[in-house]
Amino acid sequence: MNCKLALTHLYDERVQLLSNGRFKNADHQAVVNSECSRLSIATFQNPAPDATVYPLAVREGEAPILDDPITFAEMYRRKMARDIELAKLKKQAKAEKQQKIAKEFAVPTAKEFAVPNAKPLDDILA
Repeated sequence: MNCKLALTHLYDERVQLLSNGRFKNADHQAVVNSECSRLSIATFQNPAPDATVYPLAVREGEAPILDDPITFAEMYRRKMARDIELAKLKKQAKAEKQQKIAKEFAVPTAKEFAVPNAKPLDDILA
């Protein structure tokens, strides 16, 4: 069994905003390994809802990713709205893919098997 140690830190929206986009937030996606155990420790540090969120430093020639400072509550509301929209789009794409697969592997109907100008069975057996 070859299990390597890995330490992963996922940044959230605040770090992306504070760094003016230099650090990107990431979606959490766990990878399961049946040969090794996994330990996850989640920690959350949230400022007060009315705390101001804005890039700490904007480099020369760099545009800020936010036009105006916003509150943490507003940042969180925007993030949740994006997450909900993304979940809807993923669900829609999955449903469309399933419909396409179902259509490809659907059992043909009798009409689709019908042969044009075919004689009735009684005429063939007579």
